[in-house]
Amino acid sequence: MSDASEKAERCQRILGELTELGLTLARDLHARALSAETTQDAQALSLAFQRVSRSVRQSLALEAKMEREAQVAAREAQTRAHLQQVGRAGDLKRRVGVAMNRLIWTEADGDEDEAEALDDDLTARLDEMALAEDFLEIPLETLVAQLTADMGLGAAPDAEAPAGEKAWPVGSAAWATGRAPHDSA
Repeated sequence: MSDASEKAERCQRILGELTELGLTLARDLHARALSAETTQDAQALSLAFQRVSRSVRQSLALEAKMEREAQVAAREAQTRAHLQQVGRAGDLKRRVGVAMNRLIWTEADGDEDEAEALDDDLTARLDEMALAEDFLEIPLETLVAQLTADMGLGAAPDAEAPAGEKAWPVGSAAWATGRAPHDSA
C-alpha cells in the first residue's frame, strides 16, 4: 500500500472517530440544554450544541468528499491502466503487421487488391485476437506463425538465403522482416 493511501485511510479513521465523538457530545449537549434550569444555561448549551453539530456535519461532508475523490482516483487509475493495455496491444498489432507485410506481398505476388484484402483480413484477425486476455503475453513469433498458418501464407517459396545472410524459417517474424527479432532496424 502506498504512503498516500495509508494517509488517506488514517484521515478517514480520524474523521470517523471525530464524527462519533462530536455526535456523542452533541447528544449530551442536547439533553443538557433541554433540562437546563435557567434560560442563560439553555442558551449557552444550545450555542455549544449548534457549534458541535456544525462540526459533525462538516466532518461528514469531508468524509463524503474524500470518498468521492477516492472513487474518482480509482476510476482514473483503471482508465490509465486500460489505455496502457490498449496502447501495448496496438503496438503488438502494429509489430505483427510489419512482420507479416512481406508475407502478404509475397502471397499477393504484386496484386495490390489481393494484398489489400489480405491486409484487411490480417487486421480483422488481429483485432479479434487482441480481445483475448492473454494477447499481450503471446510472443510476436507465435502470433506471426499462427496468423501465417491461419491465413494460408505458408505457401511462400522457401528460397535459399543469399551468401552472408541468415536463412530464417518461412512464416517466422524473422523471415517476414528479414532480420532476427533482436536486431534493430
